[in-house]
Amino acid sequence: MKQSRRELNKMLCRQRILRASRQLFRTKGYEATTIEDVAAQAEISKATLYNYFPSKDSLLLGIAESEIAQVRTLLSERLDPEASVVERLRSVTHQVVRNAIPDLALCRKITYLNSCEDSDLYAARTGLTELVQNLAEEGVRRGEFRQDVEVREIVDLVMGVYLMAQFQWSDLDGLSEEACQQRLDRLFARMLASVLV
Repeated sequence: MKQSRRELNKMLCRQRILRASRQLFRTKGYEATTIEDVAAQAEISKATLYNYFPSKDSLLLGIAESEIAQVRTLLSERLDPEASVVERLRSVTHQVVRNAIPDLALCRKITYLNSCEDSDLYAARTGLTELVQNLAEEGVRRGEFRQDVEVREIVDLVMGVYLMAQFQWSDLDGLSEEACQQRLDRLFARMLASVLV
């Protein structure tokens, strides 16, 4: 279905706002960046920005949602649906970790706020967890994972790889893409070895 020009312009404006906020959060830091800064960087009025994002935290939520949308695109358009579930889970993990590297402090903040019940970002990454869960369920149905392992355990292992890379690897932002991928592959293989058939 073709988008109207108005819908396309709204989508492009939203993307421009999110790009501007990411850039400012990266260079100035989240706390030091104001809504006025984001509006100026995106070359829009403050009122227009508020039409899309009513608060600074809603900008973080928008960033988290755009990352999940990228994972959905990866799964639906770029990965072979006939490929093994383990391979698709590995590709998803690579993408979310690679996406975190340029904005590591920001991604860590989003992940932290995702776990705080009093935050506007509480459960913001539920979409990512659901995608991993759907893949894990498919892997169980296809016989790639042991039948005696609960899907929740598989989800915990995959999400654990992502969280370890994001919070435990102090050198993550200094790794080359190749070194990051190799390290992720090793960790991913070790973590999932106990649940594979």
